[in-house]
Amino acid sequence: MTKQEQTFTEQVLTELGRDGYVPRRTKELSRDLNIPKGDYRAFRNHLKELAAEGAILRRKGGRWALPEAGKRVLGRIHIIRSGSGYLLPEDAKLDDLFIPEHCLGSALHGDRVAVAVDKPAGRGLRHYARVVEVLERGSPRIVALITEEGKARPEDPKNPFDYDLESGGKDAPAGQKVLLEITTWPGEGGEPSGRVLEVLGPAGEPDTETAAILANYDAPGPFSEEVKAEVRNLARSPGEKELARRLDVSGTTTLTIDPKDARDFDDALSYETREDGTIVVGVHIADVSYFVKPGSRLDEEARERSTSIYLPGRVIPMLPEELSTDLCSLRPDEVHLTKTVLLRYAADGKRLGYHIHRSYIRSAKRFTYEEAYALLTEPEAAEAFEDKEILATLTGLHALAQVLREERLRNGSIELNMPEFRIAMDADGHAKDIVEVTHDSSHQLVEEFMLAANVALAEWSEKNGLPVLYRTHASPSEESVAELAEFLTAAGYPFKPPFDRRRLNHTLEKVRGKPEEHAVNLAVLKSFMQAVYAPDPSIGHFALNFPDYMHFTSPIRRYPDLHLHQMLDAAFSETADKLPKKLRKLPARKGKAMEKLGVHTSGRERRAMKIEEAVKDFRRLELLSRREQRIFRAVVTGVRRFGIFVEIEEYFVEGMIPRWMLEKKGFSTREDRPGDKRRSRARKPGFHLGQEVEVRINKIDLPARICEMEFLGTL
Repeated sequence: MTKQEQTFTEQVLTELGRDGYVPRRTKELSRDLNIPKGDYRAFRNHLKELAAEGAILRRKGGRWALPEAGKRVLGRIHIIRSGSGYLLPEDAKLDDLFIPEHCLGSALHGDRVAVAVDKPAGRGLRHYARVVEVLERGSPRIVALITEEGKARPEDPKNPFDYDLESGGKDAPAGQKVLLEITTWPGEGGEPSGRVLEVLGPAGEPDTETAAILANYDAPGPFSEEVKAEVRNLARSPGEKELARRLDVSGTTTLTIDPKDARDFDDALSYETREDGTIVVGVHIADVSYFVKPGSRLDEEARERSTSIYLPGRVIPMLPEELSTDLCSLRPDEVHLTKTVLLRYAADGKRLGYHIHRSYIRSAKRFTYEEAYALLTEPEAAEAFEDKEILATLTGLHALAQVLREERLRNGSIELNMPEFRIAMDADGHAKDIVEVTHDSSHQLVEEFMLAANVALAEWSEKNGLPVLYRTHASPSEESVAELAEFLTAAGYPFKPPFDRRRLNHTLEKVRGKPEEHAVNLAVLKSFMQAVYAPDPSIGHFALNFPDYMHFTSPIRRYPDLHLHQMLDAAFSETADKLPKKLRKLPARKGKAMEKLGVHTSGRERRAMKIEEAVKDFRRLELLSRREQRIFRAVVTGVRRFGIFVEIEEYFVEGMIPRWMLEKKGFSTREDRPGDKRRSRARKPGFHLGQEVEVRINKIDLPARICEMEFLGTL
């Protein structure tokens, strides 16, 4: 511990232990302790280190206090890579508690436990939590590898115990990954044991690893026979009575624009110019709620899944294929039921109003993004396109979308440029290539009108008190903004708090196309709060800078959208095709139920994202493992005291280079500013974000999904 750190420790523990001390935030504490302005960053980092050691606690709201010795606290265990853990307390007033590895006992990641906060011995500084009782185990099903000794070794390093195999399960030879059900937990007497429920396959094989990821996250499997039977009984045609109470949009030129490999088309667009010069854009969304009624088995299953999960070469859908690719898919030249938002604009792009309808359409054309982009950017392609009415609809939508986009960004909507890619698969189910997805003006065309429809529905729902879920995104914390400002300044883009949207967008524009672009965009993203579904519209959407926002446009693949459609059905009168501006008859409000649904759907969304990312990570490693080349150019994406993070750009594979390896080559883990000429030649060089380095791939462990890199030098 340096002299400065020792001084900080003494000051903090004395102040926090003082009679009458009231927990305070970092800035307030530094001001009261007279910490020099130039030492604030070091002071703030040291507070975090003291918290990691268990010496102090950060309570909700970012206020610092001493742990309460001997207090029994309940919560869930979260074990980190080092083997130690944190308690995530059930008491919302408490922040996380540090648990050293030797104080975990037999507790495993995800267990619900009781801990005691122990006083440090003598004059020692460390307070820490100690597990005193395991109250409830996490999931009894884990993915494990069968060892040569005939035991099951958990794939997750957070579970450090090997398990004996009980009879009654499936047989699995060494080298196979299995789904294991734990029957005797560690610490319950005798050796930990379990039985094999399912043999996933040989470790390292793509199908095995995908199955292991899905099992780890308890991903949904095939639909039940009950659900399938309900789908078979659905009416294939709505009938004249249903069509009669809907707005007929089947004679309006309507088109869809989707990815080349899309299997369901749940949104369509139309464009009309009225005699008074106003423009009416129709956003037509597949009316999934006509088929999926509240309380049905289909609805219960969709609610449980909450979202579709998209993997390379396959989809785990929220709804059965008969709905997503047939009944609710807006294929060309077929009549399909929809809900329509008619958005009316002035010629300059100002929105004049909107109406929400039950409707039916007949799509005139299905475009891929590539086809639409070619028509919008290549005069020869446009000239050769025969249907000029469809072309006029496409070009009209494009022109207005660009006006809306420019206005949105001018108003402070933050747009990050994060690389997006898809894994191309071969006929045998192996990854064959990484294809970057370009977010061009054809994508922007669709995006702007989906955003506009979502905003219109959010405004109407809030005005009428509809019990639905909003897509909310809270503002970043003061501390996150301060850390982002330091990051950007260190990267060569000076930025000072408080948060300013226009300055941040200007910075993102300056970094566009530069080596550090990805690192900067990622840092901005990490500074944000996570967007969630919640029944409270007042939170708004920070990144988009919308006061009211919700998801309406993807009821085939997102349950909050489907639930909104169901609530709209309750709001329509029996015969009307249009929602009133003011709703007279409200569906029953269900506050707690809506909060619970928001938590559930947000959790399912996070699970889907983790599954998708884990499978992509494995597929990228699979591609990299087949390359004979072992030396690559990489870009520095993070600089920490323990090492640097680098990414092989071509494959989007990230790895960590440890500090000892860098020091061996004559480098330090100091973060330098790009182009800083003031650095002493006597000091070891550090690194900056976006800096290009050379690395060697020493080992790719596909079963463990790990890439080991060796640092060769800077470029």
